[in-house]
Amino acid sequence: MRPTDTTQSRRNVLLGTASIGALALAGCLGDDDDEGAGDDHDDHDDHDDHDDDHDDHDDHDDHDDHDHEHSESEVAESEFDHIGIEEFSLHDDHGDRIAWVHGDHWDGRLPQIPVDGSVSLEANVETETGEELTFEDEYELRIAYAHDAPEGALSFDTHGKDVSLGGEETGVTDIVFLIWHDDHADYQSPGLTAQVVDEVDDDHDHDHDHDHDHDDDHDDDHDHDDDHDHDH
Repeated sequence: MRPTDTTQSRRNVLLGTASIGALALAGCLGDDDDEGAGDDHDDHDDHDDHDDDHDDHDDHDDHDDHDHEHSESEVAESEFDHIGIEEFSLHDDHGDRIAWVHGDHWDGRLPQIPVDGSVSLEANVETETGEELTFEDEYELRIAYAHDAPEGALSFDTHGKDVSLGGEETGVTDIVFLIWHDDHADYQSPGLTAQVVDEVDDDHDHDHDHDHDHDDDHDDDHDHDDDHDHDH
């Protein structure tokens, strides 16, 4: 028996409805997949943001380490120079040079410092470009105890390039000179020995003056020899 037209039409409607349902189901599954992919992408972005935060934290740690290395309350273990200092010397109140930096140490020496007294000095600092630092604008001259040096024997005071070392109690220690810029040191000198005594030994200063005069005589002899050779 052949199916009637009505029966055939009903079958076509049922098939069409089934096809539409399958397409709708496929569309829902596709949307779920897209949302899952978006979630994965968001998770990846969150991970990248976390890495960036971690990098920023590392940069902050590096900055803190740099500040700690050159902090005001703690000097470095050894000298350093971020400016390019050609000459760093100390002169007494007569204008005579008594101590100067030579590489990683000092030549010359400080005078003895009496307890309850002080010694006034002047620092002469020049850069490799020939510029003299007056410590009036960009830089500041400071003094501190050297790393691991005994503390308490001295008090320090600086004003521009003028230096005052006060005797607080007898003892021997090492001090360093710092060139301060903003909130950190750009230069630290080698350690220089300072001695605080109950009574200044005049022979100590006499020996120093004798050494200074001897150096001047040596320079005069050298100039005399040069003149002699030139005349010859």
